[in-house]
Amino acid sequence: MNALRRLAQWLTALPPPMVAGLLAVVAALLAARLLGLTWLLAVNVPFSDQWALLTRLYNGFQWSDAAIAFIWQHGPHRQGLNFSLVLPAYHFSDWNVRWDSLWTACVQLVAGLLALRLRRRLLPAPWSLWDAVLLLAFWGVCTFETLVVAPNASHSIFPLLLLMLLLNVWLAEPGLLNHLALIALVVCLGFTGFGLTALPALMLVALVDVWRGNVMQRRRAMVVLAAGVLTLLAFLHRYQFVVSADGFQVLRPDPTDYLRFMAAMLSHFLLMLQRPSPWVLYPAGALLLAAWVVAWLWGVRHLSRPAAERDGERTLWQVCVVLIGCSLVFALLTAYGRAQLGVGAAMASRYTALLLPGLLAVYLLLFQHRDRLGPLLLVLLLLFAARVLPETREAYLLGRYYAGMKLCWLEQYRAGGDVAAADVRLQALDARAQFQPGWLGRQAQWELMEQQRLGPLAPGGPSEPLLRLYPQPCSLLR
Repeated sequence: MNALRRLAQWLTALPPPMVAGLLAVVAALLAARLLGLTWLLAVNVPFSDQWALLTRLYNGFQWSDAAIAFIWQHGPHRQGLNFSLVLPAYHFSDWNVRWDSLWTACVQLVAGLLALRLRRRLLPAPWSLWDAVLLLAFWGVCTFETLVVAPNASHSIFPLLLLMLLLNVWLAEPGLLNHLALIALVVCLGFTGFGLTALPALMLVALVDVWRGNVMQRRRAMVVLAAGVLTLLAFLHRYQFVVSADGFQVLRPDPTDYLRFMAAMLSHFLLMLQRPSPWVLYPAGALLLAAWVVAWLWGVRHLSRPAAERDGERTLWQVCVVLIGCSLVFALLTAYGRAQLGVGAAMASRYTALLLPGLLAVYLLLFQHRDRLGPLLLVLLLLFAARVLPETREAYLLGRYYAGMKLCWLEQYRAGGDVAAADVRLQALDARAQFQPGWLGRQAQWELMEQQRLGPLAPGGPSEPLLRLYPQPCSLLR
């Protein structure tokens, strides 16, 4: 422990210009990795859930479709603002789904910048080497499934951006423009993917402000509370509860299945290990889960105290309660809908984006006491630095495999023009036996794209960057 403390003190004492330079280098490398992998592994072949999203364009595109896209339900969530922006982009690019991946990567980068800004606003201090934790986490490639396999920023990455933006706006001076911005962001957050998971904690913080805040704080809190209630009511209008995983039960025979699933989710998020021992899998995730629960309860207790008893940490705790609440509710809902699939399903990369808010809260609480808790910050930094290699390896190998699957299937389809036959040939070539018929669409969908020259069948489309490295994509399935 003494060695960790000495090293933490030495890192803290580094000159600010050196720290800023190191952070700039780390940021440049991480951004290049994120954009580079996305550019290489994103291919212009619709896959899995993307077919459901493209149904909005089967009869052409009207600008009124953007409003319908906002409330469009896909699985258990609605698509929200991101889909309203992406739908016209699909149309004007002739269904080029590759651009969706690049857009999602840029959204993730901006979310990371807003997280850094949040740290600077809440805890004003020069750039610290500890801030690299946020860069490593927010600009990681652990979200590769949402980026390049079946891109859909509405699921979690765009809600992450909206949450970071909302909390930055929350810190601004209350006023008419501030209130209008908060209303718009609450509505967009509630309707966009699993951003809805942030609303319970946000509304709780607003309710406490109505109870304990001053006049200006009460006014803003009432605006947020009203916007949250109306958003939930609008969200539930004509909503259908959908669970997209087979074998769902209203309540598991063994309720601890949910806890094991959540612990596995958090462990994969922290360690990025594919087949960890149960002795590693559960303790790591359980430790983070327990830290979240304790911090969240402590934060609610702190905010509930009379104003005269509260200190200057009030705004910090408001933000942390919302951040942790979002990640806790998301993890719980994911476990509720997916626990029947086993803990292996908990390690899907698409679950990682909305666990980042909880990590940000932990970081903020540690950074607040950085002089005393420097060793813990050092451990956190070393942990996320160490996971760079397994994270990059997993993203590249699995992303390359699915990109090869799409391009290999396209070769089979072009050879005969028959979707069912292409499915059969791909299953024979797929050594991992992961491919499922229907992932790459139906016959009628490909005939429509052929007639209208859309997607990978559009004339003059650029060649896929991956084909320059692997001219025979079917080899990637072996």
